[in-house]
Amino acid sequence: MADSGGMLSCSFCGKSQKRVKVLIGGPHAYICGRCVSRAHAVIAEPGRTASTPIATIGQVRVEAGAQQCSFCGKGRHRVAAMASAGDARICNECLELCDEIVSEVPSVPSR
Repeated sequence: MADSGGMLSCSFCGKSQKRVKVLIGGPHAYICGRCVSRAHAVIAEPGRTASTPIATIGQVRVEAGAQQCSFCGKGRHRVAAMASAGDARICNECLELCDEIVSEVPSVPSR
């Protein structure tokens, strides 16, 4: 998602790329490192949700097989779990890739 100034933002919480440590982009959505953690928590515990300023992250049920991951395009029936917030969805497999990306981002030294 891009705002009117062309700034990219997380599709799950709405924070701009300037306000997050890392913003990971897919073909149809963006996710920040904090929302990666939120999505993991949501898919780990049935019925759990996580609120953000723009949406509630929740699980996509298996019965919603036509729902597709906004990052890889796999349908819900093809993955073990999926989380969504608004129109953005991310599967457990893409969350694992996001974990790798987030772990490779260097820490900013404190002053």
